[in-house]
Amino acid sequence: MTKYNVNPNEDEILSNLLTSNSKKEIEEAEFEGFLYAEILLTTQLFDNIKFDLDYIKNIHYLALKDVYSFAGKYRTVNISKSGFMFPAARFLEESMKEFETEILNNLLDKYEKFDSAFLIGDIAKVHAELL
Repeated sequence: MTKYNVNPNEDEILSNLLTSNSKKEIEEAEFEGFLYAEILLTTQLFDNIKFDLDYIKNIHYLALKDVYSFAGKYRTVNISKSGFMFPAARFLEESMKEFETEILNNLLDKYEKFDSAFLIGDIAKVHAELL
Protein backbone atom coordinates (compact mmCIF):
# COMPACT_ATOMS: atom_id res chain seq x y z
CA MET A 1 0.00 0.00 0.00
CA THR A 2 1.27 3.46 -0.89
CA LYS A 3 1.87 5.77 2.05
CA TYR A 4 1.04 9.45 1.74
CA ASN A 5 2.83 12.22 3.53
CA VAL A 6 1.03 15.46 4.18
CA ASN A 7 2.11 17.84 1.49
CA PRO A 8 2.55 21.43 2.79
CA ASN A 9 0.61 22.89 -0.12
CA GLU A 10 -2.01 20.09 0.06
CA ASP A 11 -2.03 19.62 -3.71
CA GLU A 12 -1.56 15.87 -3.39
CA ILE A 13 -4.53 13.81 -4.51
CA LEU A 14 -5.22 10.52 -2.74
CA SER A 15 -5.27 7.46 -4.92
CA ASN A 16 -8.91 6.99 -5.87
CA LEU A 17 -11.22 4.67 -7.75
CA LEU A 18 -12.09 7.45 -10.18
CA THR A 19 -8.44 7.54 -11.26
CA SER A 20 -8.82 11.29 -11.16
CA ASN A 21 -6.20 13.93 -10.49
CA SER A 22 -8.84 16.67 -10.35
CA LYS A 23 -9.39 18.02 -6.83
CA LYS A 24 -12.74 19.47 -7.96
CA GLU A 25 -13.91 16.14 -9.39
CA ILE A 26 -12.93 14.29 -6.20
CA GLU A 27 -14.66 16.87 -3.98
CA GLU A 28 -17.83 16.65 -6.08
CA ALA A 29 -17.82 12.85 -5.89
CA GLU A 30 -17.32 12.99 -2.10
CA PHE A 31 -20.17 15.50 -1.75
CA GLU A 32 -22.50 13.39 -3.89
CA GLY A 33 -21.57 10.30 -1.88
CA PHE A 34 -22.31 11.93 1.45
CA LEU A 35 -25.59 13.31 0.10
CA TYR A 36 -26.53 9.79 -1.06
CA ALA A 37 -25.63 8.35 2.35
CA GLU A 38 -27.63 11.03 4.15
CA ILE A 39 -30.75 10.43 2.07
CA LEU A 40 -30.49 6.65 2.30
CA LEU A 41 -29.78 6.50 6.02
CA THR A 42 -32.42 9.10 6.89
CA THR A 43 -35.05 6.87 5.30
CA GLN A 44 -33.73 3.94 7.35
CA LEU A 45 -33.82 5.57 10.80
CA PHE A 46 -35.65 3.30 13.20
CA ASP A 47 -35.86 3.10 16.97
CA ASN A 48 -33.33 0.26 17.11
CA ILE A 49 -30.52 2.15 15.29
CA LYS A 50 -27.43 2.40 17.49
CA PHE A 51 -24.86 5.02 16.65
CA ASP A 52 -21.69 3.06 17.23
CA LEU A 53 -18.39 2.64 15.40
CA ASP A 54 -19.86 0.13 12.97
CA TYR A 55 -22.61 2.61 12.05
CA ILE A 56 -20.08 5.41 11.51
CA LYS A 57 -17.92 3.13 9.35
CA ASN A 58 -21.05 2.22 7.36
CA ILE A 59 -21.77 5.93 6.75
CA HIS A 60 -18.20 6.34 5.53
CA TYR A 61 -18.52 3.28 3.30
CA LEU A 62 -21.83 4.34 1.76
CA ALA A 63 -20.57 7.86 1.13
CA LEU A 64 -17.14 7.05 -0.28
CA LYS A 65 -17.31 3.51 -1.70
CA ASP A 66 -17.25 4.79 -5.28
CA VAL A 67 -14.30 7.10 -4.60
CA TYR A 68 -11.84 5.29 -2.31
CA SER A 69 -10.90 1.64 -1.82
CA PHE A 70 -10.50 2.29 1.92
CA ALA A 71 -14.11 3.48 2.38
CA GLY A 72 -15.56 2.15 5.62
CA LYS A 73 -12.16 1.15 6.99
CA TYR A 74 -9.71 2.93 9.23
CA ARG A 75 -7.20 4.73 7.09
CA THR A 76 -3.53 3.89 7.28
CA VAL A 77 -2.24 7.24 6.02
CA ASN A 78 -2.09 10.71 7.53
CA ILE A 79 -4.18 13.35 5.79
CA SER A 80 -5.12 16.99 6.10
CA LYS A 81 -7.63 19.24 4.40
CA SER A 82 -7.72 23.02 4.27
CA GLY A 83 -4.96 23.23 6.86
CA PHE A 84 -6.74 20.88 9.29
CA MET A 85 -4.69 17.82 10.22
CA PHE A 86 -6.89 14.79 10.84
CA PRO A 87 -5.96 12.44 13.71
CA ALA A 88 -2.82 10.42 13.06
CA ALA A 89 -3.57 7.13 11.31
CA ARG A 90 -1.50 5.03 13.69
CA PHE A 91 -3.72 6.07 16.63
CA LEU A 92 -7.03 6.12 14.78
CA GLU A 93 -8.49 2.76 15.81
CA GLU A 94 -7.61 3.32 19.47
CA SER A 95 -8.98 6.89 19.34
CA MET A 96 -12.23 5.72 17.77
CA LYS A 97 -12.74 3.07 20.46
CA GLU A 98 -12.22 5.77 23.09
CA PHE A 99 -14.68 8.00 21.21
CA GLU A 100 -17.27 5.21 21.26
CA THR A 101 -16.82 4.66 25.00
CA GLU A 102 -16.81 8.32 26.00
CA ILE A 103 -19.27 9.82 23.52
CA LEU A 104 -21.35 7.36 21.52
CA ASN A 105 -22.22 5.07 24.41
CA ASN A 106 -23.58 8.09 26.33
CA LEU A 107 -26.06 9.16 23.65
CA LEU A 108 -29.77 8.60 24.20
CA ASP A 109 -31.14 5.28 23.00
CA LYS A 110 -34.18 6.98 21.50
CA TYR A 111 -35.12 10.54 20.55
CA GLU A 112 -38.72 11.66 20.70
CA LYS A 113 -39.95 14.31 18.29
CA PHE A 114 -40.09 16.88 21.07
CA ASP A 115 -36.46 16.05 21.93
CA SER A 116 -35.11 17.38 18.63
CA ALA A 117 -32.92 19.89 20.50
CA PHE A 118 -31.21 16.95 22.24
CA LEU A 119 -30.70 15.16 18.93
CA ILE A 120 -29.22 18.27 17.30
CA GLY A 121 -26.97 18.81 20.32
CA ASP A 122 -25.79 15.21 20.23
CA ILE A 123 -25.12 15.37 16.48
CA ALA A 124 -23.07 18.54 17.03
CA LYS A 125 -21.15 16.88 19.86
CA VAL A 126 -20.39 13.80 17.76
CA HIS A 127 -19.32 15.88 14.77
CA ALA A 128 -17.08 18.11 16.87
CA GLU A 129 -15.40 15.11 18.48
CA LEU A 130 -14.82 13.41 15.13
CA LEU A 131 -13.05 16.45 13.78
